[in-house]
Amino acid sequence: MERAIRVECFQNLVNYRKPSSFIIKESYPLPPYSTVLGMIHTACGYPKGEFHPMKISIQGKNAGSVSELYTRYSFSFDTKFESGRHQVCIRDGNKDYGVFKGIAHVELLCCNEMVFHIVPMEEDFEKVYYSLLHPPVYLALGRHEDILDIRKVEVVELHEEENVIAQNDIYIPVDSVDIGNRSVTIYTLTREYEITKQGQRRWKADGGKVRAYYFPCGEPVSKMLVDRYKDIVALA
Repeated sequence: MERAIRVECFQNLVNYRKPSSFIIKESYPLPPYSTVLGMIHTACGYPKGEFHPMKISIQGKNAGSVSELYTRYSFSFDTKFESGRHQVCIRDGNKDYGVFKGIAHVELLCCNEMVFHIVPMEEDFEKVYYSLLHPPVYLALGRHEDILDIRKVEVVELHEEENVIAQNDIYIPVDSVDIGNRSVTIYTLTREYEITKQGQRRWKADGGKVRAYYFPCGEPVSKMLVDRYKDIVALA
């Protein structure tokens, strides 16, 4: 029987930014896989660029969202400072660069309660479990200021059930379930990147992104893994 690390956590006024949003920093309803994987790697103290394979399931619920103003800076290091055009000047040696300063909106999720199920490689299981149980640093999820409140960490056994009701909104990989004719939002979520020869990050062609249903709470689904709390475990 498969086992997983179950993490109950909470965040308030948090943003998991959609890459395609610019005018307003829109948020995914739940963090994408890459964001959660990054948090786990930080907790474990793995070096940057060192990836440890693991499967994760992400679910949760929130109390809605609000819009908030923030200060936005826009610049590039090939733009010369012009006093009538730029609001901020950055001096680098003998060169002055111009920065635009303005305001923009960000979408913030309220009272976000989440449950993660993590299935690491067997050799990493204890490391991941104890690192999340006793994190060495304050962990963030989303923006740097979005501190994660981990409320419970435990090891649970998983088993398959024929019919189960989703107790939370949950990401379910499209290729792992048949939802029939139901209309469900599909997100293409980032998962794993690779480092190019130029030292840049690039999402892997195979497994770098996952198409997942944002499956709503209260809906039935068949042939899914569950834990002892009857929470669905949709691993990706």
